[in-house]
Amino acid sequence: FVFVLKVYSLLSTRHFALNALFVSKTFVLGGTCKMCVRKTVHGSFINAVYFRALTSASKTLKVEYRAAEPSHALLSVEGGDSVGMSKQTEVEVDVAKPDSVQYTVDDVTVHLVRKHSREAAITVANGQFEVKVASVFLGWAIQNHFAKRLDVSIMPRGPGLDLKVAPHGLIGQTFDGDGIAIDGMLDDYSTPVVYTKAMGEGAIEGSEADYEIRRSDPFSPLFKYARFDASTAAARDATALTGLHRKAEQSMQQPAGTNGDDNLAQMVAAA
Repeated sequence: FVFVLKVYSLLSTRHFALNALFVSKTFVLGGTCKMCVRKTVHGSFINAVYFRALTSASKTLKVEYRAAEPSHALLSVEGGDSVGMSKQTEVEVDVAKPDSVQYTVDDVTVHLVRKHSREAAITVANGQFEVKVASVFLGWAIQNHFAKRLDVSIMPRGPGLDLKVAPHGLIGQTFDGDGIAIDGMLDDYSTPVVYTKAMGEGAIEGSEADYEIRRSDPFSPLFKYARFDASTAAARDATALTGLHRKAEQSMQQPAGTNGDDNLAQMVAAA
């Protein structure tokens, strides 16, 4: 597999970052009837996400959310008026019934929602971005033993994005505002047994290794194209990317994100 327990940067912008833990997973596509088309896929999913934000009062906020614990997240706050202290909060909702809870730390909000028994999601937002991460069952849940994955949706906030610090990360770099979409490498699902390997090559700057975060510190904002501490940063040079260039069908105010391999969808890479 391409990933075996690796953490990558999905979004990096000034004072806001999102990293994701990818894990390898073998699963099936298709039903069990005699006429059903069935495939075995050796793919990967997001198993956990790690948010890091610096609030308007210089507090460092961290949120950890895992696919296997969708009714629970761990929120910690350090610095600011709590210098030398780490304040941790267990963010929790009902494990089955619709429920929600919200925490606000200065200009950053953390909102955990149980939609129904099969889905819960956490949303972390500041003045620049709103990021929703949903825990959902893989398709064909019974055949896949009710395994769960995380789906990510990143949405810019406000009438326009301040590009003094152009966002980066595997998904964040798509918000460069040039109106051009770039299609990267996709996996081939035409065979009965599929081994996924695509990582958006051709639609991302550099290689997937450039986005890897140290496993020992999954909240770290540091990687080749880090923007967390930047005061200025130019957008990527989309003309240097080798993927298929086309006019974007969506504006800067549309979300970009990920779905699991079971949806036959790859990481969005639209410039």
